[in-house]
Amino acid sequence: MNTQPILIVTPTLGESLYLNQTVACVAALPLPVIHVLSVPARKVETLQARYPHARVVPDAGKAGGIYGAINAGLGAAPDGWKWFTYINDDDLLLPAFGQVAREHFAQANPEPVVYGDVELIDESSRRITRITTTPRPDWIPDLLAQGISPLMQQGMLFSHETVKRLGGFDTRYRLCADLDFWVRAFASGQRFRYYAQSIAQFRLRTGQLSGATSVTMREQDDIVACHLHPPVAPLRRRAVRLGYRLYNLPRYLARIRSSGLRTSYQLLQHGTARA
Repeated sequence: MNTQPILIVTPTLGESLYLNQTVACVAALPLPVIHVLSVPARKVETLQARYPHARVVPDAGKAGGIYGAINAGLGAAPDGWKWFTYINDDDLLLPAFGQVAREHFAQANPEPVVYGDVELIDESSRRITRITTTPRPDWIPDLLAQGISPLMQQGMLFSHETVKRLGGFDTRYRLCADLDFWVRAFASGQRFRYYAQSIAQFRLRTGQLSGATSVTMREQDDIVACHLHPPVAPLRRRAVRLGYRLYNLPRYLARIRSSGLRTSYQLLQHGTARA
């Protein structure tokens, strides 16, 4: 039986049309979960009444943004949790998330950072494709050095000790503090584990913040420069890039069938206009 409760923080303004789905997917997990909703102070009472099984806490205010809200949720969470993730108020954790967590927690010495596959869905919850990802954590520095973001945050799990060591999310980053969070974990020597299962869904919406790809790429470059210093090894980088492309070939083909010849960044930038 799992005795390692998961803290799940959801930053929300309380206005998302999908918030009920997000809360329901967390409640349906076959795991002990502490679900914290980090919301504007004026909405705490209303949302606590709406979601009595969650813990609703005030966020860090407008200036704190989404990552300040996550930090507020972490700070207000009760003791006793062993693992952490966060999920946006329009995204979903899939049943396989619970299966992966239970399998991972059963290991004698589980890696402190876990990630899996993330699916893109549209505003009608229609599945578009799986996001490309690296099956090998040791490829992460080489891919980031080439401007390739090798995984997505949705469904990532971090051990309690790792979260405490990292000290929360860096709110200087508007869009990529989640990337900064796990890159700092990687740079500090934390072991990563990949599970080849779809564990979460990321919803594409018109006008969402993640569509600001120029900001995303600028922040990503800054994070890589600050925390990763991969050696210049052109042959290895080419080999890693080829391995990454081959592993993700079925995803590229699926994306072309559903959305045309567009990169992941272009999908995020233009939302679901053609998806």
